Amino acid sequence: MKKYIYSLMLVAAGATLISNSSGRGTVSGQGASGAPGDGTTCSSGGCHGSAGPFAADIEVLLAKDGEVVTEYKPGETYTLAVIVKTETGNPARYGFQMTALVDSDNTAAGSFSDLSSNAKALTINSRTYLEHKGVSTQDDFTATWTAPAAGSGDVIVYAAGIAANGNGGTSGDSGALGQVTFTEADVSNVKVLSSDEMNFYPNPTNNFIKVDTELNQNMVYDVLHINGAKVASGNLENNSIDISNISNGLYIVTVSGDDFIYRQKIYKR
Repeated sequence: MKKYIYSLMLVAAGATLISNSSGRGTVSGQGASGAPGDGTTCSSGGCHGSAGPFAADIEVLLAKDGEVVTEYKPGETYTLAVIVKTETGNPARYGFQMTALVDSDNTAAGSFSDLSSNAKALTINSRTYLEHKGVSTQDDFTATWTAPAAGSGDVIVYAAGIAANGNGGTSGDSGALGQVTFTEADVSNVKVLSSDEMNFYPNPTNNFIKVDTELNQNMVYDVLHINGAKVASGNLENNSIDISNISNGLYIVTVSGDDFIYRQKIYKR
C-alpha cells in the first residue's frame, strides 16, 4: 500500500471537554465528540471555545504496520491516533474525546485496546468513547482499534480536541472538532475457510492451540478476547499457538495467509 499521510485538519467549533483534568464523559456521562446524539459542543454551549490563542486543529490517523491507511479490513487491528495540533502559543495541557461509529446506523464500530497512558475508555449509550485520562501534557492519544465485521461499510471517527492554558477555567483555551471516514476494503479475494479446511483443537484448551490444516504457507495468528481486546499475535510456527500466558476465558482466534482467513472461538481454562 502506498505510504502517505491522511489527516483531518480542522479549525473547528470547539469541543465540550470540561476544564479540569477529567473528560466530559467521565464527569457527566455525556458524549462530546460531535457524533450524532452527543451532547452540545463548545460551538453551542460556550465551553472551551474555538477562538482561543492556540488556533487548535485536530488530526486523526489510522495506521497498519507503520503505514497510514484510509480503509480498513474487517476484523484486523490498527493503530488509531488523535493528535491535537496548535498553530500558535504553548498550551499547558491537552484533552480529547472520540468515538468510532458505523455510518449506516451510528452504532459502535469495532473495539479498542492498548490505550496510551494518557487515554481511557468508557461506555456511554452503548458506544465506546475514548477521552483524556487526567492532565495530559502530550498532544497525541493512541489506541489499538479492531475493525468491525465484514459488511459494516463506512466507519466514521468523530473526534474533539482541546488545547488548554491550564488556568482552571475555560477562558483562553482553543478547541477543535471534526470527523474522518474510513471505508471498508474489498476483501472479496480473501477466502474464509471452513472447519473442513482448518480447525483448532483441543477446545477447551489449557496452554496450546493446535492448528489442523494441510495448507503449507506463511501464516499469522491473532488471539482476541471476546470483548475485542487483542491479547496475543505472531507468526504461526509448527501449527501451534501458545496461550499459556493469557487469562482463562472465551477468545476468538484468527489464522490468516495471503488469500485466506479462518476464525474460531476457543475457550481457555
